[in-house]
Amino acid sequence: MSLHATRPEFLDLFPEDAAPRQLAGGFTWTEGPTYVPARQAVFFSDVRQNRLLRWSDGGELADEMNPSHHQNGHCVDLQGRLIACSHGLRAIVRQEEDGSWTTLTDRFGGGRLNSPNDVTLHPDGSLWFSDPTYGIDKPEEGYGGTKEQPGNYVYRLDPDGTLSAPIRDRVKPNGLVFVSPERLILSDTGDAQTHAYRLAPAPQDEPGLTWSGPGGQPQAATHERVWFKVEPGKTDGIRVDEQGRLWSSAGDGVHVLTPDGQEIGRVVLPGTVTNLCFGGPQGSTLFMTTGSGFWSIETRTRALHLTL
Repeated sequence: MSLHATRPEFLDLFPEDAAPRQLAGGFTWTEGPTYVPARQAVFFSDVRQNRLLRWSDGGELADEMNPSHHQNGHCVDLQGRLIACSHGLRAIVRQEEDGSWTTLTDRFGGGRLNSPNDVTLHPDGSLWFSDPTYGIDKPEEGYGGTKEQPGNYVYRLDPDGTLSAPIRDRVKPNGLVFVSPERLILSDTGDAQTHAYRLAPAPQDEPGLTWSGPGGQPQAATHERVWFKVEPGKTDGIRVDEQGRLWSSAGDGVHVLTPDGQEIGRVVLPGTVTNLCFGGPQGSTLFMTTGSGFWSIETRTRALHLTL
């Protein structure tokens, strides 16, 4: 466990004595860490043990939901509520203030979703989520079932509940994050590359592919280019810091890249990192899930918070 600098400025992102430390272990496949300020805790899944766990700022680990319907990725909505991708329910769900869960969407075009995998918030309040078939294909990660969608899409859930599928050209869409209101970075664990999509006005309204933007103008997501590729392994979860740098999971830890996708260094851990998030009381602790473990390291940066 160490910091490996590709460029000298990488080490400036960490306090002098910073080092990765394992907070908890003994898991099977941890995923989806997200910090919820209102709860002063990080929430993460053990997808295969069917548990949602909570790590408090005070250093206490507890079950939040067991069984969890094989939740995977999470984010926080504009109201600070926890949003979850449920493999088992094949749905996007929201935790309410009383601890109950509300299903936000579970169908598109008359068929059930595959198994929502990761989710991120756009500053307009919409939720974007990937929907590969891992929860259908792997009995240890869901309840099985039959694929009812013609592809593995990325969806946009409007605050009014309207669901569209703007991205339909990926193999296994996975982690996703907005680096600006107009650009989405999306990992594809099917082709082992990470792609950029531009959100912009569309020439015409195409139901299911476009959505209504400012003034009712149709909006669409257009593929720009492959943004980066990590080695070893492949990108699963991604985060962006307040300077626009990308923090990507990889086969040997976390790779940190410039906003245009050039590597500047690595947080090296023993094994594959599945996902990550910034959190903690100051927002500068990087939390990492590694399948069997849950890790952290202190940084000198925080997550980017976008506004329109």
